[in-house]
Formats: sequence, C-alpha cells, structure tokens
Amino acid sequence: MFFSTGPDNQRGSALIVSLIMLTAVTFLAVVNLQSSTTQVRIVNNLQTKETVFHTSKRELITKYVKYRKSGDSSDDLATAIEEAVNDSVASLTADVIIDATQIDHINSSLRYKNNTPVNFNYGFAASSSVGHMTQMQFEAAAETVDKSERFSSSQELGFTFQRILAN
Repeated sequence: MFFSTGPDNQRGSALIVSLIMLTAVTFLAVVNLQSSTTQVRIVNNLQTKETVFHTSKRELITKYVKYRKSGDSSDDLATAIEEAVNDSVASLTADVIIDATQIDHINSSLRYKNNTPVNFNYGFAASSSVGHMTQMQFEAAAETVDKSERFSSSQELGFTFQRILAN
C-alpha cells in the first residue's frame, strides 16, 4: 500500500489547528485584559482611600496648628466650651483645600473634653488668667467622604490648650 501525504489528503487540518491556536491566544489575551482592568480598579480605589485618609489627617493638623499658634482660634475654642454645656460639639468649617474631583465633603468639629464646669467668663485674651490656672482639653475631629461615597475617613485628635504669658 502506498499512502500519499500530499495536499489532497490534509484538506483543512492546518486551518483547524491554526483556528484553535488563535482562539486560545485570544482567550488568554481577554483573561489578561480583565486581570489588568481589575488591577487598575484596585489601584484607583487604594489611591482614593489614601486621598480621603490624608485629607482628614491634613485637616486635623491644620486645626491643631491653628489652635496652638494663633490667637484667632479663640472663637472656636469658646464655642466648643459653650456647646459642651449641652453635651454637644461645635461644628466648624474645613480649613484645608480639597480636590473636588475626588473629595465630596469634610465635616470638622471641636469638642471640649474637661469634665469640670467652666466659668463662662473664659476670655482667651492675654490678660485672662484662665489658661494659666487650668489646662483645657479639646478634641478636634474630621470626617472626609469621597465623591462616590464608598470611602470615608473619621479621625480625632486630642490636645490641651494653655495660654502662656509672654514676659
């Protein structure tokens, strides 16, 4: 017997094998593309989460520096003491500039933490003796929410206020 291996006996087997190989390569490419898309989404979510966290942290640091170094902050501190009488917190406006493409809003508040009653004559002026006789404990809080409202960060920072007389 004589078998012929010429083109007449193969009749499309090369075409079928090449189509199977092309389908397999296309399937692998689609799987890798979906994996890459998922990884990009994960990275974007992590970046958004970090942005929200650091925005809250930056707000607290800004408030802390404002209250520790600026006499202009006395109105906020006085409001917090007044609100403490009603077991409430003083809502404040945010001091940091936000990236409006990622951050929806920041809620900032200040709470007076001392348990002892305060005389309502609590001037924070240099002539006042309030800051010299007692340390006043406060807690600043910031909550930041992203545009999609999937990520939020709530942080608190406690600090003590004490006025020091300049000699």
